[in-house]
Amino acid sequence: MSTYLIAILIGIFSSLIASFTFIFFLARLRPRIEISSKIAKRIGENQNPEYRIKIINRTPRSIINIKAQLHLMAPVSTPGGIIMTSKEIKLKRDEIMEISRFNKKDPLAGYAFRFVTFENIDEIWQDDTHFFLRFRIHATDSFSGFSRVFVKDYHKKRSSIKEGEFEFGNSLNPDYALEN
Repeated sequence: MSTYLIAILIGIFSSLIASFTFIFFLARLRPRIEISSKIAKRIGENQNPEYRIKIINRTPRSIINIKAQLHLMAPVSTPGGIIMTSKEIKLKRDEIMEISRFNKKDPLAGYAFRFVTFENIDEIWQDDTHFFLRFRIHATDSFSGFSRVFVKDYHKKRSSIKEGEFEFGNSLNPDYALEN
């Protein structure tokens, strides 16, 4: 009778270890996205400013069902504490079906994407002592189906917005000077 009990306990223990190993393995298959620390600003064809936030998919697989948001955030004091209010800043495209896997040798750099807004952030975000920008992106790993939300806050306008354009490919620096 004790051999049956030992066999059952070994079975339960090995099942638990296998389950935790499987979950640990799948959890490592979540998307990994890097968001630029700067917002690139340039003057568009119609002489209005355009602002761009670049992301790079660092996952070795494609990511799908990408959704992005840009908001001007403001903390507001209430009797119960501080709550965050937000004003949406429209993106040219806020949903993308797929971004390719990370591959430095990809000649098209399909692993990178630039989210663009035509709203004048300099006019909207006049007070950076009480307001800040929050960029959020949600993506799903195409293999595991696990999703993840990434958040990047931009607190100081002077250090967050930079004139220029992002370099092509595996760079998040908006150092490329535009000649208009």
